[in-house]
Amino acid sequence: MPSPPLLLLACCLLLGCSAVSCYRVLAVFPVASRSHATLGRGVVDALLADGHEVTFITPYPENKNVKNLKEINVIVTQKVIKAINMMDEANRHGGPDFMKAMSLNVSRAMMVVVTDWFFNEYLAGFAATLPVPWLLLNGMVYHPYLEQLVDAPHSPAILPMMANDYPVPMSFIERVKNTFIVGMMLGTYAFKDKYEFAEVYEELFAPLATSRGVQLRSFDEASADVAVVLLNSHPALAHVQSVPPNVIDVAGYHLDESPKPLPQDLQTLLDNSKQGFVYFSMGSVLKSANFPAHTRQALLKVFEKLPYTVLWKFEEAMDGLPKNVHVRAWMPQQSILAPPNIKLFITHGGMLSSVEAIHYGVPLLAIPMFGDQPSNAQRAARRGYAISVPFSPDMTPQVEDALGKLLSDDTYYKTAKSLSAVFRARPTTPRKLIAHYVKLAIESKGAHHLRTKTHLYPWYQRLLLDQLLVLLLIILFVIRMIEKLFIKLFLSAASKKDAGKKKVKKN
Repeated sequence: MPSPPLLLLACCLLLGCSAVSCYRVLAVFPVASRSHATLGRGVVDALLADGHEVTFITPYPENKNVKNLKEINVIVTQKVIKAINMMDEANRHGGPDFMKAMSLNVSRAMMVVVTDWFFNEYLAGFAATLPVPWLLLNGMVYHPYLEQLVDAPHSPAILPMMANDYPVPMSFIERVKNTFIVGMMLGTYAFKDKYEFAEVYEELFAPLATSRGVQLRSFDEASADVAVVLLNSHPALAHVQSVPPNVIDVAGYHLDESPKPLPQDLQTLLDNSKQGFVYFSMGSVLKSANFPAHTRQALLKVFEKLPYTVLWKFEEAMDGLPKNVHVRAWMPQQSILAPPNIKLFITHGGMLSSVEAIHYGVPLLAIPMFGDQPSNAQRAARRGYAISVPFSPDMTPQVEDALGKLLSDDTYYKTAKSLSAVFRARPTTPRKLIAHYVKLAIESKGAHHLRTKTHLYPWYQRLLLDQLLVLLLIILFVIRMIEKLFIKLFLSAASKKDAGKKKVKKN
């Protein structure tokens, strides 16, 4: 039996290890969207599982007594959720609540900040006022704005922008369109959005920096100081592209390690669906109940013809349902996508739903509405496991045709399963990747060794314009020298010819 001194030493060593590996993390996910809250919750769970203390700023607190977790509620109003320009409203309305949230945590310094990126680079102020390393979580595929933040823009002649999602390789016309759109976006960022972000940054964080006795860095400096970008993406879902080492794919980190049990009534229903079932959900923001009445009725008639059970996430009671159609206001989506007898997922094409579908290998009928949904749907269709039908009140014939193809051709199912295997084939889980890079950013004081050094070069040097100019001058110089040589030779020949003529005349 070990002696008491040895036991005491062992305990001290264990406590010391624990103290070293346990960090205080501020996770800021203020966007008024359930999907963004889900992404934030996944990050928090990954960090808690790794033993860290997390302060979580969110519009959707769960108010559970979880060890090492402190939630701060950013109040969300219906005005924000229903705003036409949701990005501006969701971001700007959080300002006062952000300051209140931070004032509650002044007494305990954080060691790292993780923020949700949704066109809100000014959140860099959270890290700048502490000051600590800053990590971004992007819920979409790689975006040109993010490329600017990490100083690694790609050529629009090679890779389609998210909103286009042209096939690769692109045609000449597609490359021209893609270049134009990317150029417009970057121009908007450089001459408009960047200045608006800087204004909000100063407004929100200058007082906080003063109260902490910190010299607030300029917005350009703070927003460029990104330690790591975590992307909710994966090659099975998006185009493969060259990125610096501090841009990490972590798609699927929000998924449960194993599907949770279904409610008993749903479990019984699916067990009794011997032919299989179809799942229909338009996500957490869009509501099927807002479909026009004639569209809902037309879809019900189509579903009635199917030999499968249809689960429809529908937010209101509905009369006159066919026997094979069952509606619920809420559905545990991951648990529904997991059973082997699911035949098809009818979805709006949101990124979380796309990730969950590819993880479980379920074919898609996508009905995209806005944002990244159309491009997500197009990519899925091009990969061969989905059909995309743009939303319209009279879309039912196209939906019926797509259902027929998806349910009769097993190629879609096989492709979905094949991509699922690719998606799952990783050396470690995405949650462990998140925990690893958070710790790396802290321990290396910002992960500078992973960052590109592109920012050290002016834009004209990055585009090789200085080299091209020198090359052009050399070419012009050579042409000029050749021109002078020819002129000299011509004049010499002409002079000799004239001299010869004069000599002949003299003779």
